Amino acid sequence: MPWYDSTIDSNDHEALYKPRDSREYVMRKVLEDIEFASTYCTSSSALEVNSVQITRYIALALKARICLYEGTFRKYHANDPSTGKPWTADEAETYLRAAVSACNELMTSKKYSLVSDPANVSTQYRKLFTSESVFTQEVIWARVYNAELNATHNLNSNFIVQQYGSYSLTKQFINTYLNLDGSRFTDKPGYEKTAFIDEFENRDYRLMQTVRYPGYTRKNNGTDTRYAPDFGYCVTGYQPIKWVIDDTSLDSNTSPCSTSIPIIRYAEILLTYAEAKCELDEFDETVWNETIKPLRERAGVDGAMPATADPYMIEYFLGTVTDNALLEIRRERGCELILENVRWDDDMRWGMGKLAERPWYGVYVGELDKAYDMDGDGKDDVCFVRKEPERPQAGITYRVLGDDFSLTDGDSGYIECYIRMTRKWDDKKYVRPIPTTALNDNPALGQNYGWEK
Repeated sequence: MPWYDSTIDSNDHEALYKPRDSREYVMRKVLEDIEFASTYCTSSSALEVNSVQITRYIALALKARICLYEGTFRKYHANDPSTGKPWTADEAETYLRAAVSACNELMTSKKYSLVSDPANVSTQYRKLFTSESVFTQEVIWARVYNAELNATHNLNSNFIVQQYGSYSLTKQFINTYLNLDGSRFTDKPGYEKTAFIDEFENRDYRLMQTVRYPGYTRKNNGTDTRYAPDFGYCVTGYQPIKWVIDDTSLDSNTSPCSTSIPIIRYAEILLTYAEAKCELDEFDETVWNETIKPLRERAGVDGAMPATADPYMIEYFLGTVTDNALLEIRRERGCELILENVRWDDDMRWGMGKLAERPWYGVYVGELDKAYDMDGDGKDDVCFVRKEPERPQAGITYRVLGDDFSLTDGDSGYIECYIRMTRKWDDKKYVRPIPTTALNDNPALGQNYGWEK
């Protein structure tokens, strides 16, 4: 973009229609601005009620996020994708050290900490996202709602109603959740054919606080009712619940929900610090114990640092990373921050656009025409078929396979979704095209590399 640091006169045609400044120049200016904000914004505790007011602590958290992005983006992209040419300066370390500095200041301030009570290990993570009050112990910045003031949202409907996107997590991602003893789920012989009802046993407690699990209940007319994954909404069977209020009366797109929305949490600061230190080759067990260990222990997982790199995680990131610590940091970042609007940015800065080509796999299905208990109540809930039976069994949802939904091995295997879609990644997509309307107004802006035609 063109960078301006002074007022532009409305008649200054040269300034108004100047070409873009380079990404490198603009990001240096961004760093200057965010460093100024994180130094001079207020630190008054009186303005931190509900974590809404902008303070220097929020500025520090935003600085950490921005600098981790830019530092790793420079490291994993040999060329500036907007020009297709090598960077003119090696500044990856500059941004990574700025990220470390911001995190370190937040961590040493002792102002924030993880919400962590062993007695609530199976519920405390999700309560961060389904409570009306803000957990200011951990939540650095939030958006707050209040039903009495008619300040509400309709987030429930986004995860319940089909027209809002059908959020579905993939089998490949679900496999990354560890067992409670810290061992890898994917090291277990035969893990590939684990039935849905058994996938949650002795697993990281965040898993059952992120997707519908056997035993998951919601209030339905005041009564606790079990709910299996809704395959009419969730195509893979791994249906998110992380943000969902467990009351069906709030599911319509006009229902007023008033839960607070965390934007930046202290957990992200710990993950940013760990990743930046690792990328700077300064990661050790001390850093692990300050960052990854408490996050895992909050989720009920043994926090010991593994001795070897996980082959599954190496393959998951297409063989581009083999460092044990970095793989575990990325695993932890995925499990902790899923559905918090950071994953796409992570894949972009890591140069992982090719992951968009990966097939979408869902739950494992042992055989067709057999009904399965998905909610753990001892009664069958769903049956996968090629054709719905003439006499459907009451209480059974029939998921009809077809052109877009199949099983990987024909009559068994993982659900494979949207198989007719041809998803091809092009590296030009690491940046978006300059809109035609902007180019019409100012042709001097020029188009990003690869988007010229």
